[in-house]
Amino acid sequence: MKLKDQVCIVTGAGKGIGKEVARLFYEEGACLALITRTGKDLSDLKDELRCVDERFFTFTGDVSCEKTVVSFVRELLQRFGKADVLVNNAGMRFRKSFLDVTTDEWHKVINTNLNSAYFLCREVGRHMVSRKKGAIVNISSIIGSHGLTDLAVYGASKGAMITLTKCLAVEWAKYNLRVNAIAPGFCETAYAESFKKNKELYEFTVERTPLRKWGTPRDVAEACLFLATDASSFITGEVLHVDGGWSAW
Repeated sequence: MKLKDQVCIVTGAGKGIGKEVARLFYEEGACLALITRTGKDLSDLKDELRCVDERFFTFTGDVSCEKTVVSFVRELLQRFGKADVLVNNAGMRFRKSFLDVTTDEWHKVINTNLNSAYFLCREVGRHMVSRKKGAIVNISSIIGSHGLTDLAVYGASKGAMITLTKCLAVEWAKYNLRVNAIAPGFCETAYAESFKKNKELYEFTVERTPLRKWGTPRDVAEACLFLATDASSFITGEVLHVDGGWSAW
């Protein structure tokens, strides 16, 4: 087991990519510390995985709220005594013309996608720096480095996450912390269903992808596993594109 006895934090673990990351990590022996807005999602996941309580800690709350993150990290450290891996996956997006985006909508996306990663990296990073050990994986997006119509706000948040990843990788290397990002392409998740409803847009994304298909949450989870383990011990500050070749154009 590649993560046996490792304490792994996954945000946004109730569905989609986060859920699959949690599933794979648990299969690989990890102790899970999960946070999501809806407790039922995590309860269902625990039932699906038949998790034992000793390896499964959940917290219901909004990761864009600083006080919530501080409480979550404090309680998980009290429970497990350490944190080995952090996967910042929580996020949101919507398609809207930039000129129609309201200030409230802008702040909501930035708070959820970027501020949550800042809070988690800061609180968990303090612990990892003191232990001189840890791996952080930030889930960005191909839109963080490639423009696409009606996704300016989302792209801004994910582009900033890539820069945060690179800066922390340099700053924390001396503490033996590795910080990397994953930039998924279009994946079969609930988030992406709106694209499928627009036939023209969906066909564009498939044709634009060299492998001519969408990825799956498992594809991204496997990349997370690689970056969370010693298999990537000499890799930090990188952005791993799991996008079927989208970024190769």
